[in-house]
Amino acid sequence: MLRRELGRALERGSLRGPTALALARVWQRFADPVRPVALPPGAHVIGVGGATLGGAGKSPVVLALARALAPDVAVVASSYRARLSGARRVRADDSVERVGDEALWLARALGQVPVIVGKSRDQALALAARHARCVIVDGLLQARPQRLGCSLLVLDADAPWGARCCPPAGDLRASRQRCLAAADAVLTTGAVEAPIPVFRFLAPLSGVIDASGERRPIASLALLRLGLVLAIARPERVRAQLRALGITPAVVELHADHARLPDRRAPVDAWVTTAKCATKLGATRGGAPVWVLEQRVELPPEIVALASPPGS
Repeated sequence: MLRRELGRALERGSLRGPTALALARVWQRFADPVRPVALPPGAHVIGVGGATLGGAGKSPVVLALARALAPDVAVVASSYRARLSGARRVRADDSVERVGDEALWLARALGQVPVIVGKSRDQALALAARHARCVIVDGLLQARPQRLGCSLLVLDADAPWGARCCPPAGDLRASRQRCLAAADAVLTTGAVEAPIPVFRFLAPLSGVIDASGERRPIASLALLRLGLVLAIARPERVRAQLRALGITPAVVELHADHARLPDRRAPVDAWVTTAKCATKLGATRGGAPVWVLEQRVELPPEIVALASPPGS
């Protein structure tokens, strides 16, 4: 509960007392989106990062880009909350406790594309480069001393720079200027002004996968009494997307990003959730089926061309 409320406070920028603002200025002075990383020789490494502490939509972009660049591509996923002693390839039947929710979701969605996690990013990168010459790193915007082959900054359309302040007064990872200087291009679903190329991508809710694995039209949800359960950053984005489609869940349960989802019984026809959250749920929750919202990310061909290895 405390972590969830703290996360929401950072997203809203509501911790704006004198002490928080003073600490935020110190954070911003030293915050650097360029990370010391050992890039494997000969590998074309693509970084996909965000300007805020989650919620920009970078992981769905990683998924779409990996599909576009397959088969000669591997993905280094976030290992947040994973229990790892080294680097390993994620299997579809791994436990979420062992590899983390984002890595497990990506591995299940990508099938034959290797998804790698590691105790350190360097370990994960080295293993990924043994699987493919092109490697996408989720959560890395830029590296040093050697720059990445391509760096994509994913920005939220409604709040591209979050609360416009670094922690503890906001959710900005680093200053706007440093994030833009680290990136080769911006990806967003809305209109953002930047001194580097800006590309728009689409990420609509296109359907829902029911407990039997069958795809249903998203509009069919409007006829049901639904429960919505989420453990993601900026869950209001999902609620707003559903609302725009005329879907208003009767029961809404929001948890902190990456949080475990306890079992709960409620008077609903079905629970709906994201694919990432579904890695922590079974086919049913409290006796009601669990359905997964399907988000279809459509990348512009210019981004795929920009990210592709030279000569491909």
